[in-house]
This record gives sequence, C-alpha cells and structure tokens, in this order.
Amino acid sequence: MSRGIPRPRALLLGLSGMLLLSACRLPAGSAPPPARDAHRLPIHRVAGPAGRVDSGFSSTLRAADPARRFTAIVDLTEQLDLREPVGGRRGAALSKAARRAAVISGLEQVADRQQQRLRPLTDRLLAEGSLSYVRPVAIVNRLIVEGTASGLLALAADREVAAVLPDWTSEPGTSRGEAVGSGEPAPLGDTFRSWAIDAMRADRLWARGLDGKGVVVAAIDTGAFESHEQLRGRRLPESRGWFDPVEGSSEGADGHGHGTSVLSQAVGGNPGGRLVGIAPGARWAAALGNWKNYYSRSRMTLAADWVLRVARPDVVVNAWSHDEGECSEFDRAFIDAWKAAGIFVVYPAGNAGPNPSTGESPAQLAGIFPDGGPVFSVAALAPSGVVHALSSRGPSRCGSSGFPTLAAPGADLPYAATAGPRAYLRGQGTSLSAGLVGGAAALLLQADPELPPEALERILVRSARDVPPAGRDDAAGAGSLDLEAALALVLAEAGP
Repeated sequence: MSRGIPRPRALLLGLSGMLLLSACRLPAGSAPPPARDAHRLPIHRVAGPAGRVDSGFSSTLRAADPARRFTAIVDLTEQLDLREPVGGRRGAALSKAARRAAVISGLEQVADRQQQRLRPLTDRLLAEGSLSYVRPVAIVNRLIVEGTASGLLALAADREVAAVLPDWTSEPGTSRGEAVGSGEPAPLGDTFRSWAIDAMRADRLWARGLDGKGVVVAAIDTGAFESHEQLRGRRLPESRGWFDPVEGSSEGADGHGHGTSVLSQAVGGNPGGRLVGIAPGARWAAALGNWKNYYSRSRMTLAADWVLRVARPDVVVNAWSHDEGECSEFDRAFIDAWKAAGIFVVYPAGNAGPNPSTGESPAQLAGIFPDGGPVFSVAALAPSGVVHALSSRGPSRCGSSGFPTLAAPGADLPYAATAGPRAYLRGQGTSLSAGLVGGAAALLLQADPELPPEALERILVRSARDVPPAGRDDAAGAGSLDLEAALALVLAEAGP
C-alpha cells in the first residue's frame, strides 16, 4: 500500500457486505422514494481506456513483485445520469428531502446492480488472496480495492470495469489544502469578536433569530476536535456525525488542526463571548478525508460517499485542494452528486496568489451540475477590505468563467485550535474564508430550508458588495459576501 493511505481498520470488508453498506437511512419525516426497476434507471455507459488500466499504473503493475500489494480505484461502466431524479416537472415538485432521497436511491441501485454482477470474480480473488479487501461505494459506481498486480489486472479484464486507477496521494509533498497559513498565539483575552461577523453582517441575521438552527454543515478535512468549546455538544449523533476511514474511531479528533479551524468559522458556538462562528446554532458533521492534511483518492472517495449517504448535510465545506494536475477531474463526480442531492458545496480558491491564474483544483473546475457552471469558490479578504495577497486569482486554467466566485474575510481571524478545549490562534487563508461562507449558507437555509443550492449560489453572487476595482474581477469575483443583502433576496424569492 502507498504510504499515507492507512488501511481502514474498522471498515474493510469483502464485497459480501455491499448491500448492507449501501443502505441509507432517510431523514426523519421523509418518505422513501418509490421503488424503481434498476434496469430502467438512466445511466451513462463509460467505455474504459485501452487495457482499462491507467497507462503508467499498468507498467508499474506488470513490473511489480508478485507479492507487492497496491491500493486502486476500480470504476465500473454504468454511472447514473444525475439529471433524471431531479429533472423536469417531477423534479421541480420534489421537496429537498425527497430530491436527496431520489438521488441517493438511484445511485445505490445502479451501483448495487452492477457490483453484484462483479461479485463472483471479486469473491474468487478474495478467496485466493490476490485481493485483500474490496470496499464498494455508490456516490460513484466504484470499488476501492487492495491487491496484488495479478488481482488488479484480473479485475481490469472484466467487461464490467471501465478503468483501474492508482490511489494517487499528495504525500510526501506538501498538501496545498493547508490554507490556514501560519497560526500565531492569539492574545485575545477572555472575550473577543471576529471581524468577519460584522464584515459579513452576520449579526444582522442573528438579531432576526437566524443562527443556523436546524441546518447541518459537514466538513471534509483533517478531522474535528469535538472537545473544543466551539464545537462541543453539537455534533450529529453516532455514525452520522463523524467518519474516520483510517482508524475507525468514534470520537471526532484532529491530529493536524486545519479541520477544526475551518469548522469553527462555520459553526463555532461562540461560548462565553468568544465570537468566532457564523452559524452558532447549526449542527455539524466531519469526515477525516485529508489524513494529516494529505489528499488521497481512496480516502476522498470514502469521505464523499459518507457525506452524501450517511451525514446528509445541507452544506459541505471542502477546505482542500491537491496537486494532481491543475485541472484534475477526479473530484467532479462528488461535487455533481452532492449538488444533485440539494447540498450547497463550497471550496477555497487557494493560497497561491497574488499572480493571475493561480487557482487550485477542484475549486477552478467548470462544467458542474446542473448547468455546467463553475465550482463555488471563495477568495480571502484582508481586514482593510482588499483581497489578501495570498489569495489565488483567476482566470481559471480549467475553463471556469467564474473563478473565484466571491470573497469573504480570510486574514487575522481567530479560530479554534487543537491544543486544548479553550485554545485559539489567529490565522489566514482561503480555507477560513470557505468556512465562513459555509456558515453564511446555513443562516440563509434556516430562512428558507427548501432553497436549492443553485439558487443559493445565484443569490450570494447577486447580493455581493463590490470590491474595487468596479465590477467582477479575477481577485474578488463578484465581490464581498453580504448576508443582509442576501437574506433580502432569499425572502423576496420565497414570498409570503
């Protein structure tokens, strides 16, 4: 196995556990979608590349020691067309809970059907030892496997398989997902107030009773120190609130600190006059997708699948990026599925500024569900109101016409640190900006829980305050997020 991609101890299983894993509880009060014939679900048939194995990976496998084991991503040929469950007149009439249930059900049915057809082969390879484990997911019709070269090549030869990819990881290099910057001891005293609260006008919404209550914000990051006073007591219960694909732990932890810092911006509870979070009434869930702040395809797939099918949040904050090619498409399927299921998705623009075309992926991707638009990405503002020098600039190198989308505070921000339950640091970076926008989305979704993500994106852009120079630009996008103006648009569109 590749270093930095620990085998998920408590979660590994053979394909025989697939149907149990793919079961998904629906939110309380939601009716399950009507049963459908899986053979009638709309699917895209994906033709695999020649040999079906990534070219560089194929060479590695064929030259490998027969006993060596690899972690690999195995994508199957049938993928759900996400437009069908939420499209047309029927889709427009669905509640958000029903929309989510329809998308999850469709993905699971397509995956279950084809993965079952592959089961005789995987069971045989498991029995003979050429595969060590097989982990199915449904957000993409995919298997995560560990096995020898012969086992992986045997899988690749099957007609159900579209592609076999190596489990790429950013380790041992520096992950570009680390966007907090250098934290500094914060001489904050017993009480303090983040300047972001006033800059974004979050306090105006708090005065109207909007604090994120009833909304769930999830984060995929380095973890979450749930004993910190900013997060304590508001995690979703049991397996819906925390996912650790590395050790299988049941209590939220963060060995790096990045995830805790970002989550505190979104949902910090602001105890004792220590005001950090934008949506202090929201609940949270977290997945350890970036173990030690290193990206890997396998962990991100597991985390993305868990967010969709188990956590089922209203907002997901993805404060990470990676260096696997400036326009890597690997994460696109996750973003599309989350948005199809009615989840607002936000990414940081990156910390490679101030030069032009310094965006990071997947934040600078285009072609996202439902209409081929950009990923919703956030630039960082300094307290003076100008775009911070570290914030990545457009134009996108990946065809996005709206990168970055807008800007939010991203420097000199107090955040929850992992040194203790009342530890704080100050920091900077677009990851903190993305966390703030995730909290802002929670306030607006409390005002209108049925607001679909594409409508919320449009409202945030339309209501943004201009940041000089005038008009949209490649530094601040549409401008600085303005929650009071955004709420006015939400209420106007919702009507009485």
